[in-house]
Amino acid sequence: MPKFNYADLDGHLLQLLVAVVEVGSITGAAQRLGVTQSAVSHLLDKLRAITGDALFVKSGRGIVATAHAEQLALKARELLAAMEGFAMSGAFDPAR
Repeated sequence: MPKFNYADLDGHLLQLLVAVVEVGSITGAAQRLGVTQSAVSHLLDKLRAITGDALFVKSGRGIVATAHAEQLALKARELLAAMEGFAMSGAFDPAR
């Protein structure tokens, strides 16, 4: 497994992974996320480089997540929920 740099990972990549796993196509994920197919392909390449895994295999007109991609998507959902909770943790109060 390649050395992992956490700074390379962000919320956009996590959202992308979840969308592609759930939708099963680059086109569908692009539509869901409001970006171009090219952007999805570029970000998938970045994710593949980060993880050292193909993540998806072609199947008919779509793509199917590998077992590793499915596991990563589960973790990505947890991280996204935690990020949402972090953002909603309340306003800054200098008196505290």
